[in-house]
Amino acid sequence: MNTIDKSIIKVIKDAVVTVPGVASFADYNAEDYSELPTKEIDNAIEFTNTDNVTLFRIHVILINGVNIKDVINEIQIRVKYELEKISKFTVKYMVDVAVADLM
Repeated sequence: MNTIDKSIIKVIKDAVVTVPGVASFADYNAEDYSELPTKEIDNAIEFTNTDNVTLFRIHVILINGVNIKDVINEIQIRVKYELEKISKFTVKYMVDVAVADLM
């Protein structure tokens, strides 16, 4: 199984936590509702690497009452831009955002 470089994880974390409306990351392997919020970003990011593109799926918990579409769009834009910036725009990225819950 591939692992994500720690510098990439830091870039994703720094980009996501600055988006208004994000309460926390969500553990996509959580078996119980109480285990869903996580500070371990490794448990909130899935990724697939192909020849043409690297796909990241980021699991988040949003604050109740936000415009979900706007928050997801902002996360996608910020994360994709920051990843492309550190790779000097030589790698293509796709960012999916999965909303696990609202707080």
